Amino acid sequence: MPNRILISACVALALLASFAFHSAASACTAFQLRSKDGAIVYFRSMEFGFPFNSKALIVPRGTEYTGSTPSGKPGLHWKAQYGFLGLNASVAPNMVADGQNEKGLAFGMLYLPGYAKYPPADPATTDRTIGAWETGAYVLSMCANVDEAVAALRDRVYIAEQQFPAFGFVLPVHFWIGDASGRVVIVEFVDGKMKTYDNPLGTLTNSPTFDWQMTNLMNYVNVSPVNVPSSTVGPLEIKNFGQGSGGLGLPGDMTPASRFVRIALFSQWAQQASTADDTVNLGFHVLNSFDLFNGVVRNPQPAPSAGKPAVADNDITEWVVAHDRTNLRTYLRTYEGSEVEMIDLKKIDFAAPGLRTIDLKRKFAPVDITAKAQPLKG
Repeated sequence: MPNRILISACVALALLASFAFHSAASACTAFQLRSKDGAIVYFRSMEFGFPFNSKALIVPRGTEYTGSTPSGKPGLHWKAQYGFLGLNASVAPNMVADGQNEKGLAFGMLYLPGYAKYPPADPATTDRTIGAWETGAYVLSMCANVDEAVAALRDRVYIAEQQFPAFGFVLPVHFWIGDASGRVVIVEFVDGKMKTYDNPLGTLTNSPTFDWQMTNLMNYVNVSPVNVPSSTVGPLEIKNFGQGSGGLGLPGDMTPASRFVRIALFSQWAQQASTADDTVNLGFHVLNSFDLFNGVVRNPQPAPSAGKPAVADNDITEWVVAHDRTNLRTYLRTYEGSEVEMIDLKKIDFAAPGLRTIDLKRKFAPVDITAKAQPLKG
């Protein structure tokens, strides 16, 4: 039998009551690279102020969904045309924060606090209403390319302003959508209206909105990966201290605006790799530049008695993912595990009914190579 899913029904509100989610930060970073042999790979990091404890979620064709509405009535009903692989969260196991389907369409949901605002509830649209957190499941299960996704979100789906049950507030997000051709669009809801942007660089972070981020890039027209030669000021020769002088002025903090500038430039500076595997390896090295270790980003909250800031809701890079949209492979690495794992979508039976999950490696386990010592040759 096909699976029937009401996405909002499987959340644990009591579990989340102890978290101040309204203050949780998010520092996600997304981009794409192309290999010389034509492979197109999307990369993304997931950071948030509490652990997602994500698993890989396999959703077969024929899975049935019912969207959420502000009134609590059943919203849009749909049956998956395409199977897909997504990344969920333990507090919302049917939610898809990121994923790709069997047609090579990739989707990423990134935080957009302070700017995202969806259309108001409209009883006339109840039968096609979904929550913002359900967008990934809809796009990946019903669309084969960017054009279909944009048309569906514009004409067939109504994403209404409503609370995400797992958090108890409206989830402010925007969407990265890219297909097997390499085309990327960003979809945002601002002031209750849907806006779409073709994304020639394939990059995205968080707030402010995408158009602002692209304009802000103009402030870094002078930055380059090429070292600056020495120069003279009167009789004085000024030399570089060392490597990287072309990048002087590049913003190094963890804010979304600074990360957008860095990933826009880094993704273009990265020297094109020959194969898809080499490109995945290259992209993970790029992502290393954005890795948040525990303690580097902290959200201050007032202490109840001392009157001084107390630190809570540390952001860490919980996982990073690469979707090879050409060869239909997904690569994953968690904060705890470090080792890259791969899932081959071509080996998944998307006709088999039933949702399935794959646990991700969450234990640091270095391989002992001591016994591999060999006599020195030559």
